Amino acid sequence: METNENKKADDFIKELKSSFYFRTLTPQRDKEGTYYASIKFTSYINLMFTVQDLLKIALHTLENSDLENSSQIADPAFHLTSILEIAIQLLPCSEAEGLDKLHKLYLEINSENKSEQMDN
Repeated sequence: METNENKKADDFIKELKSSFYFRTLTPQRDKEGTYYASIKFTSYINLMFTVQDLLKIALHTLENSDLENSSQIADPAFHLTSILEIAIQLLPCSEAEGLDKLHKLYLEINSENKSEQMDN
């Protein structure tokens, strides 16, 4: 039965290598165990406005205890939208698919192990 488990694990590893799973984090070349996530921008001005939105939302949060709008930050909802778009880009959705497959593999192997134990 050990051979069957190894084959399933090997097949799963091959599928991971050939698929789009685990693509959100990229290993950093010069530091082992360190990864980076990429955020896409259409231009330098888009990058600058996004950083500005991050700072404005932070200021707005520091200056306001409730939902009131500060006088310094015009239209905080606009800036919050920009920040939420970044969060969407960083969600590791393809990794979640890989985790589902890994969980299914675990359940299959675990089920086979229980069957073996009951037979013995």
